[in-house]
Amino acid sequence: MASSEALRVYAAEDALEMSSPTRALSMDDATSWITTIAENEDLDPPALVRQKMSSDLLGLAFSDEWCIAVRKAKPTQLLLLHELAHLACANKGHGAEFQQQLVEYVRKYVSITHATELAQLLNWAPTRVACHQRQLRCA
Repeated sequence: MASSEALRVYAAEDALEMSSPTRALSMDDATSWITTIAENEDLDPPALVRQKMSSDLLGLAFSDEWCIAVRKAKPTQLLLLHELAHLACANKGHGAEFQQQLVEYVRKYVSITHATELAQLLNWAPTRVACHQRQLRCA
């Protein structure tokens, strides 16, 4: 069963995809895109595989295998960034570190508009995203 933090993140992502969908990419395009992002973020590029999984799952990140598994043949940018954020974070849940990393990735690799909306859906203070836009530390 998912934690309350995970459910909140999933609900925010679902709402974002309903109002401002991110692009769905072919597996080849997704692999190229996530490889470029990983290299930009000084991460080893994860393997990206399509895998059968429960219908309530869209993707999974496996840090021990450094792999992102997706259920659909055309994963969205948001799904790929969500799973990459799991690989990049030391804490393996959906807490503050993960949420900050996800919003930052969305800001850098999708759009500032998507990042702002996601942050608002996650109930972040508006100044928190603004600080990330200017690469400043917020108190």
